[in-house]
Amino acid sequence: MDLAVDEHGLWAISGNTNNGYRPYVTKIDVVSNSVSLSWSLSGVEKMNTMGNAFMACGVFYAVDSYSGTTTINYAYDTKTGRRWNPSITFVNQYNYNSMIAYNPREKVLYSWDYKRQVTYSLTFES
Repeated sequence: MDLAVDEHGLWAISGNTNNGYRPYVTKIDVVSNSVSLSWSLSGVEKMNTMGNAFMACGVFYAVDSYSGTTTINYAYDTKTGRRWNPSITFVNQYNYNSMIAYNPREKVLYSWDYKRQVTYSLTFES
């Protein structure tokens, strides 16, 4: 399980054997410390085979590999239910990315790539 924070709040990203390792995205109400909404995502790689995942602006993004040049190949908007393949190239500069997290304050992705912290600046379209 990963915890993620974005402009919309606190999220938990998980997968388990009960649902074939499909990703679950859960919105957590930080005031009551309870689950407010949850989504079981289909049409995406299983959690045990995808490279990484992160939340940004209420959208779940999946990266298809943890090594080399890869792609952000799945997105799910929790507000609209829209799924799409953004086909965004994502370069793991040091060839082994073990973590990706979005920082909503700085609008960057932080990555832990083979013992190095790497940042990726983001620009969002409206």
